[in-house]
Amino acid sequence: MRTTADQLSGVLDHWKSGTGPLYQQLADAIVSLAEAGSLEHGARMPSERALATQLHLSRNTVTAAYQRLRDQGWLEASPGSAPRLGMRSRGVSALTAQDRFSRILVGQEPPLVALNTASPPPAPAVSEALARPETFLDGRAALGNGYAALGDRDLTLAITDHLRARGVPARADEIVVTSGAQQALWLAVTALASPSTPVALEAITYPGVFDAIAAAGSRPLALPMTDAGLDVAGVVKMLRAAEPDLAYVTTFNNPTGTALAEADAVRLLAAASSAGTTVIDDRTLADLALSGASPRPLAALGTGASVVTVGGMSKVFWGGLRIGWLHTNATLAAQLRHRRAAMDLGSPALFQRLGARLLRERFEETVAWRLAALRESLAATREAIEEAGLGWEAVEPAGGPSLWVRMPGQSAERFAERADRAGVPVVAGAAFSVVPGAGADRFRLPFYLPPEEMRLGVKTLAERAA
Repeated sequence: MRTTADQLSGVLDHWKSGTGPLYQQLADAIVSLAEAGSLEHGARMPSERALATQLHLSRNTVTAAYQRLRDQGWLEASPGSAPRLGMRSRGVSALTAQDRFSRILVGQEPPLVALNTASPPPAPAVSEALARPETFLDGRAALGNGYAALGDRDLTLAITDHLRARGVPARADEIVVTSGAQQALWLAVTALASPSTPVALEAITYPGVFDAIAAAGSRPLALPMTDAGLDVAGVVKMLRAAEPDLAYVTTFNNPTGTALAEADAVRLLAAASSAGTTVIDDRTLADLALSGASPRPLAALGTGASVVTVGGMSKVFWGGLRIGWLHTNATLAAQLRHRRAAMDLGSPALFQRLGARLLRERFEETVAWRLAALRESLAATREAIEEAGLGWEAVEPAGGPSLWVRMPGQSAERFAERADRAGVPVVAGAAFSVVPGAGADRFRLPFYLPPEEMRLGVKTLAERAA
């Protein structure tokens, strides 16, 4: 088996015939091998001394080449350990928006345990409604032509009341009903982002937003984060300096489960207002507070900042209930309603009417049921990880349905490949990372599934992928 040094020797003549300092040529040679897939992410590199000896170079040349690679994000090194190729290798930094999003989708052939998607099975209220829709809707299941392209009136009013109960001063003409929160997010980003400025967003975030940013012709700007969530002091400085048209933030971060304290949210909104930045407040996971109360919507904080609120029913009721919404000013809402109607003529009127009834009459009980199920599955997941002796690390999420798992010293990309072959797909950190190289040893582990399925999934990962 050829070593890394052997592979570099094979291109010795090529890079020595190039231009520029010798250390730069050596660094470029390593990059070319990584981009071609000859050197894979996570590959252990020779020590500076060993590589210098084999290539008949001075150690200073190799030291300078390695430093260049570290500065560019191609090389990762820990004190006392040999350097390894980082997340920029094998084109991970060049993931397209579609690549990112596709990783969180289940294919046509269902896996043994699908841990790559954070979408829930149906709540009892949904099963009841779908089993007897006419009874659930008082004998009015099928009405009219089946279209509600601009949003069913009852659903629009139910969403309005839902937001007002949470402190958002919403009116019915400010609501846009969408086919899930993903479509609401796409509509908002493509309407408000521009090619001239980036979209600011959490450095680790939901992959679905990248496609919307690309469709708007914009680019992402990573807002700094710590393990506890957004670094608000750093965010304030960045918003003031970059003055982006748009900033995207989440109530409970997907995938880390962190939340923004209300005082920090007020500081963020003040900075956004000063910079002329509209904030998209994605509350898709807002009702899944695992500890304490759910943070208030940003639009309810009374700061005067421009806020678009995005929400939906799928994370509480069922992944298949494609009912979402956004709240904005009446003028933009009217434009987006017609744009949305031209895309798909809206969710089926039947589902919108079911959604209206569920949101008004069954929401609180369903949230309570969902949270109890999530806590039970999370406990089972934690126990299974400990029993398997995997050594994974994860901070307890404040809310949401996922653990952001760290595997010290391991490549999440390689782990995800093995997990997929084992029939238990997971999503590696690269899909959620704005900055190439972030999340190299992380993956998202949703715990929406019942406890027995979570135990099976972890057991299979431990035996066939770890």
